[in-house]
Amino acid sequence: MRRPSLALCLVVVSALAYGGPGCGDDQLCAPGALSACFLPDGSLGAQRCNDDGTALGACGSAPGALGSGCGPLGEACCPSLPAELRAGCDAVAAQANDAACDDYAGSASAAGFCSGGAAPDGVPYGPGCAGLLNDCCASLPARLASACHGTGFRGNEALCRSFLEREAQANGLCEGADPAAESCDYLAEQCCPSLPGGPRERCEDLAAEADADTCLDYLSGAADAGRCPTLGGGEPLASAACDALLETCCGTLDPALAYECDLSALSGSRTRCEAFESAARAAGLCLGDGGGGAGGGCGDTSSDVDNCGFCGNVCGDQHAVPSCAVGACSLACDLGYGDCDRDAATGCEVDFERDVDNCGACGKGCSDRNAAAACEAGACVLECDAGFADCDGEGSTGCEVELDADPLHCGACGNDCSGGACEGGTCGPGALQLASGLAVPSAIAVDAAAVYVVGFRPAGGVAVRVDKASGATTCLATGAAPGAAACGASERFEGIALTDAGAFVTGAAGVLRFPTSGAATTVTASVPDPWAVVSDGAAVWFTSLSHGGLYRADALFAGQLAAEITGAAAQVGGALAADADHLYWTWADGTVMRLRKDGSEPRQIASAQDFERTNLTPQYLAADAAHLFWSTPSGYLFRLDKDGSGLVALADGQPGPAGIAVDPRDGGALYWVNRLGSVRRVPKAGGTVDTLAVGQASAIAIAVDEAYVYWATQAGDLRRIAK
Repeated sequence: MRRPSLALCLVVVSALAYGGPGCGDDQLCAPGALSACFLPDGSLGAQRCNDDGTALGACGSAPGALGSGCGPLGEACCPSLPAELRAGCDAVAAQANDAACDDYAGSASAAGFCSGGAAPDGVPYGPGCAGLLNDCCASLPARLASACHGTGFRGNEALCRSFLEREAQANGLCEGADPAAESCDYLAEQCCPSLPGGPRERCEDLAAEADADTCLDYLSGAADAGRCPTLGGGEPLASAACDALLETCCGTLDPALAYECDLSALSGSRTRCEAFESAARAAGLCLGDGGGGAGGGCGDTSSDVDNCGFCGNVCGDQHAVPSCAVGACSLACDLGYGDCDRDAATGCEVDFERDVDNCGACGKGCSDRNAAAACEAGACVLECDAGFADCDGEGSTGCEVELDADPLHCGACGNDCSGGACEGGTCGPGALQLASGLAVPSAIAVDAAAVYVVGFRPAGGVAVRVDKASGATTCLATGAAPGAAACGASERFEGIALTDAGAFVTGAAGVLRFPTSGAATTVTASVPDPWAVVSDGAAVWFTSLSHGGLYRADALFAGQLAAEITGAAAQVGGALAADADHLYWTWADGTVMRLRKDGSEPRQIASAQDFERTNLTPQYLAADAAHLFWSTPSGYLFRLDKDGSGLVALADGQPGPAGIAVDPRDGGALYWVNRLGSVRRVPKAGGTVDTLAVGQASAIAIAVDEAYVYWATQAGDLRRIAK
């Protein structure tokens, strides 16, 4: 009979000690180590483990000096990877897809690679993770490939196998891979030899049984303990508690528990080792030198402060009165001191009055960011560098504000530029608020006299006209000011197109036409969930969030059955743009299609693009006389000739572009908002990215006219600023 899984064995032992299904281990990661994570825009980032291994920091941009695109990936990153991962990197670089290459580089950087050095020595990646990165990830759709890279670089064989089976093979992808068959060979040949004596022998015995599932269980624990793969030149973590566990306990256990004991000891986590030993002793195991009661010549380890829990474990008396109860140290710290390293052997080692890393309390550090920091009488004292200030009053953030450039503290703390940029400590022109209370907008449009906002909120739909000069807001349906019921409708509006015939708005009720005067008419309600919309005044075209295809209806008639004009019934949603002769339509798989307005002459002009998936706004595609423009969640702004040639990245590294608008004039610019609150522009011909406004929380939709840029925020504010 097959024995229980290794993970289950540890849960059973822990449950005996604590009455619940957890081991109580609060060390989550190796101090200083990087782990992959996802940024709000969906791209890969990195988070660093704190100094005591108990928490991961905020997710930020992955470190590294690698440039953007497939060129730097193939030339600098791939050759620096461990040999067993280079084939997958080369395959991604060969695709010549900069977005895919940047995603791969981000995952590699989050794992500590591709930052300028040569490939580190150590135990290599196993067949599961190496096979996933080499043979599977590059063939997956963009979003799935991103998760595949992040999983593969973690090096955990069990997680890599799970991803392969559940995310890839369950969807008919990467069906030829079977890395589990090689897991015991990898364990025996690469992992076991890297371990010290007793664990090495027990590892070899397990590998010899050739049970792939059990080998994968062990490799999962070994990866989480930082052992297989072992990359980089740092020494493994170590602590007295783990050394004692390995010496006095692990070899006395049955094999399945011995493996878990070994992995706990090899992790170097004092908390994990103490938790395992305590659980084992509570279950009547490990009662030799490491157990309570008489043991091996050092007496009663249950209450001896010099041999607390196991022989030689001293409860320190530095600025403390120590005690030992039930084999665990307890410290009564002197006033003004603390046990911040949670190592009883060092006593209460921190002076809260003067320690800049623990000023007044454990973990309360005084940051030297742009400052000289000191701890005086338990409080942080900062001497800020010239041009910087401590505006939040928090010693832990240092002098966090650059007074020359911060729009919320421009020249002095609290000097808010009201949306304008701060340059040289002086505020530029601020943004003007035209309207508020229009939550939640999804799209906006402008004509000569007004701004039109459509969207949704719990009380009903938003479909309003805002006068550019006065800011007076009226409902499209009634001509009256909005009331508590959001223009008296119970709608959800999505997109808007303006023509001389009126405003065409998509939403829950279908495609509506709001004329310049008179009641609204329903052009068509035959297709549920219409979304993006364009019109030339004679016809209206739209996509649907729930039904595939591209639909057409006459603009001036009511109650029609809309006609699907493409035959692409599998393509749901997508943004639209139009010119005099053609429609342009984005597909979920990253394709951009061009077709005649009657649906004829369809042609793919771009592929493998990364389009917006949140459905918060259809405004990520725009056109002028010669080009198409679009934004991607991964931070790119692209320009493409309408015949499919001349793809140019006008900007990259932009945090979550959430809507775009293009100035149709020659020599104009492309404008966009992002979810971090900036309004930006770049010349259509290429050039420097300028920031027009900041601090616009959750800006989502944007439009331009001859003089101004207009945008709406998810909070329902409509604002403008001079171009």
